[in-house]
Amino acid sequence: MIKLFRTSLAIIFLILMCVVFSGCSDTLKNNTEVPFVVLNNDDGNFKADIYYWNVINNKIKETNENLYKIPQKIITNKESYAIFPIAWDGQKHAVLPSYLEASDKFKNIVEKADFYFEPKTIWGQDVKLVKSDEENRYKLTLIDDGKTEEKEITIPLHTFKGEDGKEYEATKCGTVTSVVKTSYGAAMLYPCFTLGGGKLFILKYDKTTESIKWQEVGPIKGNELSPSFPPLANHTATIGDNFIIRTQTNPIEVYTEKVGYKIIDNISDLQKKYAHETLNGEFPEYIDILGSYNDILLIGIPVHKTEGTELYIFAVKDDKLIGIMRRTINDIEIIDTAGNVVSKYDVPKAKTLIGENDVYFPNVNGMD
Repeated sequence: MIKLFRTSLAIIFLILMCVVFSGCSDTLKNNTEVPFVVLNNDDGNFKADIYYWNVINNKIKETNENLYKIPQKIITNKESYAIFPIAWDGQKHAVLPSYLEASDKFKNIVEKADFYFEPKTIWGQDVKLVKSDEENRYKLTLIDDGKTEEKEITIPLHTFKGEDGKEYEATKCGTVTSVVKTSYGAAMLYPCFTLGGGKLFILKYDKTTESIKWQEVGPIKGNELSPSFPPLANHTATIGDNFIIRTQTNPIEVYTEKVGYKIIDNISDLQKKYAHETLNGEFPEYIDILGSYNDILLIGIPVHKTEGTELYIFAVKDDKLIGIMRRTINDIEIIDTAGNVVSKYDVPKAKTLIGENDVYFPNVNGMD
């Protein structure tokens, strides 16, 4: 009887362990399959086809689904239109320019927005900031479990001393470029550019006191901000409460709780090791922020060639490289950490997009 009891306990334990490890396996799979869209016109109609990049097994899964379609008249005059998602979390929410056609399956998760040449709305995860016609005035929307809370906020005046020793008014030489929801309300990224260089601030909005506090991130030496490639929302990712922004060299992670920053200095090392051809041109290619998904940061480095633009994509989690993708003119390659192409997919670029990016990853940050 005792032996039978022990055997039964062992069987139950094995079953429980299988369930636990199966659940963990599914969680791991979900956390490491990164969705992305590729714009193509295989059947004569432009659409954003959905794929999944498994950064653990170095493979791509095709879904035969598309997030949205692009009317032909938009492609014909694409210089006047944006044909990419304004914001997309990869799962439950996407913001598209109003003239793009969401597919039937994803209509319920799509928010349409008018696209302005002068940005008016900034999106983040469960947060939105809409610029008012009044100077330095915004409508802040916080979303919590489907409930929305709207507040009218005013950015207070703030002066700072530039690198040239002169005093500057922040609201005259900068603007909000990204927003993230926090436990106390929201944090906003606020870069300023003067003749003496760039300055970076975090604005903390406290919803309890309805007050806004300015905090300088600090001198960003060796990784200066670039006025040519400012940290706009669609080129900024968020990991937790923190912003990941591009600079003239390596990206930096900007902390919003205890305001400060960290240089993600291994990106240039990855560039030298896996994408050294991007350093051989007349001008070095810039390191761009493509987005984030499940705390996986997606970094892009373009390669401008005579036949068109290609793109290296690095997937980084906790400062460690976990995946490499290369978008060429004719296909998509997955590269392992030894630098070898381990899988290749026949996904040629649409001829009308040869000189442009046609691959987009989730990024909850965006601006219209």
